[in-house]
Amino acid sequence: MIRILPLFACMTLFWFGLLPAFPQTVPAKPRSPGEIAAADRLAMAKRASCQQEARAQKLSFFKRRSYVNDCVKR
Repeated sequence: MIRILPLFACMTLFWFGLLPAFPQTVPAKPRSPGEIAAADRLAMAKRASCQQEARAQKLSFFKRRSYVNDCVKR
């Protein structure tokens, strides 16, 4: 009986640790080709503007890539 209690406690903690992983929802995806194309155009436009900003600042290649990646994430 004494050995069952630590096992039960470990199992309980394990399941409580997994609980946050179960209710995660899947992000909404664009359903129609038109929505996909619109989202793609928006992303391309944002990336192009970020690239122009990086070129205007005259950054080196690696700094420019890092700047564009950070800018797109914003």
